[in-house]
Amino acid sequence: MIKPLAVSSLVIAAYVAGLIWLIPGDALLPFLLLVLSLLSLCTLILYALDKRAAVHQRQRIPEKTLHLLALAGGWPGALLARPLFRHKTRKQPFSLLFWCSAMLSGGLLLVFLIVDPAAPARAWLNDEVRHWYLFVQQSLSR
Repeated sequence: MIKPLAVSSLVIAAYVAGLIWLIPGDALLPFLLLVLSLLSLCTLILYALDKRAAVHQRQRIPEKTLHLLALAGGWPGALLARPLFRHKTRKQPFSLLFWCSAMLSGGLLLVFLIVDPAAPARAWLNDEVRHWYLFVQQSLSR
């Protein structure tokens, strides 16, 4: 039997591989991976806190907060957290909304990365990230 945590890990690995393939040597790739990793980590931590609150019958984190974090790009963290903490895996409306959030998040990022009308926004963001890298390098070298 395939374990859900293994499947989640494979899905996330495929997602990261897809991002690496879609974003050639730009400064944008490390920036996006950092931002998405931080969002995923925050989402995973909130799932853990919500599970703990559920076990101890304390105030819970609203489901819409968890869905918004998934939609913002933190869905890989949620995907890992669900089987890891055995949390929010059986509740059907939540699962459906989670998968919709994950697909919409990935779809919007895909559109941003490959559609021609988004090219000026990509170029602007890439330039901003490069300026930020230079600023950080100069600040660290002082």
